[in-house]
Amino acid sequence: MRSRSVWLTACSAALAVAVGGCGGNDSETQRQVAGPKIEGAVANELASLSDEVAQQLEDGDSCAARKTAARLRDGVTEAINGGKVPDVYLEDLSGVVNEIEAQIPECTASSAPPPKDDGKGKGKKKGHAAKKDKKTTPEGDR
Repeated sequence: MRSRSVWLTACSAALAVAVGGCGGNDSETQRQVAGPKIEGAVANELASLSDEVAQQLEDGDSCAARKTAARLRDGVTEAINGGKVPDVYLEDLSGVVNEIEAQIPECTASSAPPPKDDGKGKGKKKGHAAKKDKKTTPEGDR
């Protein structure tokens, strides 16, 4: 599992590089990056989702990782369709997301963390739920 997490962290870094032309406020970054830019908020959101997938896999929760990866895919698709991703980044960005999704194991009951105990539901059941439905049969009514 460790190597998968390292690989996904590398994918997150690749995603950040793919969107590295983000329009941010850091003048140092702006001087280093030339060429088309992806809106900073869009790039940060996509990189954040990628990091979240890596963390969920590190935690052993492939079910949550699959859901987050789907949100990442939707975010990339929305950004592309909205014209927020320059053509030069389309292939790299889509490829990285494909790789991230491909590395996530299938979601199974054993891959989801146990539900959190909120303290509710302890003790005896009250009311109708505790009563058993008594049925009588025609023979028992005689």
